[in-house]
Amino acid sequence: MKTTNIYLTLALSFALALTSCVHDDDYSIPNVEIEEPNIEANTTISIVKDMYAGSLVDFNEANNEGELIIEGYVVSNDEAGNFYKVLIIQDKPEDPTAAIQLDVDVTSLYALYKPGQKVYVKLNGLGMDEMNSVLHIGEIDGTSVGRISAFTYDDYIIRSAEVATIVPKVITPSEFNDNYINMLVQIDNMQLNSSEVGEPYANADNTFTVNRYLKNCEDNSQTILRNSGFADFKNELFPVGQGSIVAVFSKYNSDYQLFIRDTEDVMFDGSRCDPLFEDSFSSGNLNKWTTYSVVGDQEWYYNTFGNPNDSATMSGYSGGNRDNEDWLITKAIDLSGVSAATLTFQTVKRYAGNDIELYMCTDYMGGDPTTDGTWVQLTADFDTNINSWSSWTDSGDVDVSAAAGGNLFVGFKYTSTTSASSTYEIDNVQVFGE
Repeated sequence: MKTTNIYLTLALSFALALTSCVHDDDYSIPNVEIEEPNIEANTTISIVKDMYAGSLVDFNEANNEGELIIEGYVVSNDEAGNFYKVLIIQDKPEDPTAAIQLDVDVTSLYALYKPGQKVYVKLNGLGMDEMNSVLHIGEIDGTSVGRISAFTYDDYIIRSAEVATIVPKVITPSEFNDNYINMLVQIDNMQLNSSEVGEPYANADNTFTVNRYLKNCEDNSQTILRNSGFADFKNELFPVGQGSIVAVFSKYNSDYQLFIRDTEDVMFDGSRCDPLFEDSFSSGNLNKWTTYSVVGDQEWYYNTFGNPNDSATMSGYSGGNRDNEDWLITKAIDLSGVSAATLTFQTVKRYAGNDIELYMCTDYMGGDPTTDGTWVQLTADFDTNINSWSSWTDSGDVDVSAAAGGNLFVGFKYTSTTSASSTYEIDNVQVFGE
C-alpha cells in the first residue's frame, strides 16, 4: 500500500509540473532562439537555376570542386494549408531577382521556417528538375526529383537567426513572365470575376483544388488563383470588392497562376469595377440582344466558337452569297448614373465581304432600326484578316458618352451581297461608365 501511494504521489507531482508550464491554454510551439550558423553561401539561386538545361541536375555532379550552398528568404507559409510540403525561397527580401521551390516531406514547415526567415541550402546530395514549367529542388529519385526526407531535411536547409520583412514585388498582368516564378508578388486593381461572386475560396463539400479567376480592372485580363481543397479557408466566401492581392507567383504548363498563403493576402475592400453592360456570350444565347433582319433570310445567331469560347456570329452565305442587312442590337443599357461611358468589344472576320458597321442610339423602341430610332455611326477597330479565325481584334475604347444620363443602345450592322458575304464573330462586349 505504501508503494502504491509513493507512485501516486510521483504521478501527481509529474502532472502538476507539466500543467504549471502551460498558461492560458497556449499550446503553440515555443520560440527557440536560433544560433547563427557558421555557414556561407558560395553561389546564388539565379546561377543554380541557370544550370538547368532541360534535364535533371545532380548537384554532386554539377560541382566537382566542393559543396554548393545558396541562401534565400522564405516567402511561403503552409500554416493555412494552401501550400503542401514545399518551402519557397527568394534571393532577397525586397526586389528579388530569382526564387526556387524546395520539396520537403514535412508538414507544418511554418513552425520552423517563418516567412522572411533567412535560410542556407546545402545542395550536394540534392537534385533539380522541372515539373509543369516550375523548377524544384529535392532528393534525387531515379530520373526525377522527390521530396527531401523528413529525417534529413534539416541537414540541407539550415536556419539563420535573421528574419526579414518580405516586401512583395509589385507587378501587373502585362508583365507576367517566367522570371517571377516562385517570387512573392503584389498585383493591384484586381477583383473576383463577376460570374464567381458569392463563391467560396474552394469547394465546401470536397477537397479538390479549385481555380478562381481574377479580373484586372486596368486591362480586363484574367489571372488564375489556385486554392487547395485542404486550405483552412476553403469554406470562406471570397471577398466581393476590388483591391490588391499578395501571392506566390507560379505556373502550370503555359498558365500563370497565383497561390495565396492565407486570406490576409487578399485585400479586396474597394468598389468593384464591373461594367454597366457585359456579354461574353457564355450563357449560350443572345438574351441581352435584339436581332433584326432587314433584308435576307440569314440572321445573327449564338455560336459555340469565340474568344475563347462562344460569340455572336453572322454570315450571309447559305449555299452561295446572299443579300443581307442584319442588325445585332443591345437591350437598353442604363447610363443614368454616369457622366461618361466607353464601349469595348472584339471581332474576327473570315472571307471577303463588307466590313461590319457600328452604331449607337438613345431612343430605339425595338423595331426596324432603319426607321426606329436615331442611329449615329461610330468608329472602331475591326478585324480585317480574312485568312485567320484567330485574329481577334480589340475595338479600342469607343466613346458612347453621348448617351450618358439615359439609355444606350449599341447596334452592329452586317451587310452582304450576292457577290461577297463575310462571316463576322463578336465577343466580349463591355460598356464602362465613369
